[in-house]
Amino acid sequence: MAPGRTEPDESSLTPAEWKVMKVVWRHRYRGCAARDVYTETAKTEGWAPTTTKSVLRRLVDKGHLMARPVGNSHLYEPAGSALKSLLAAADNLLNNMLEGTTGLVISHMLEKSRLTDDELARLRALIDQRTSSDHPENHQKS
Repeated sequence: MAPGRTEPDESSLTPAEWKVMKVVWRHRYRGCAARDVYTETAKTEGWAPTTTKSVLRRLVDKGHLMARPVGNSHLYEPAGSALKSLLAAADNLLNNMLEGTTGLVISHMLEKSRLTDDELARLRALIDQRTSSDHPENHQKS
């Protein structure tokens, strides 16, 4: 992170920025050249290279990406993890929920997601734990 730069606010990513970040996160172990990003966004989004380069520049300015010059190009690396950004976005969504809609939104997300058996088991355990701790009458004596 550059001196004087604050920690990036993951909840501030635009839809276009999320698309570019996903490309860079997939290449995170070797870095990602601008050409890698605009080749992929041209295929998936129909974007011109200039559009992708503008989004990359914005992400560097916001502190989400680090850019390292390599020859006449730049190699981009994420400033933070994908999981950290996704959790921050989820926190932002939860903070903006209307009363009484949280369960509906979580149900919608569950219906739209492809979860592994392990992920489903973890969710069941969290629900069971939450149900037991929220309602003391559910505790049974042996």
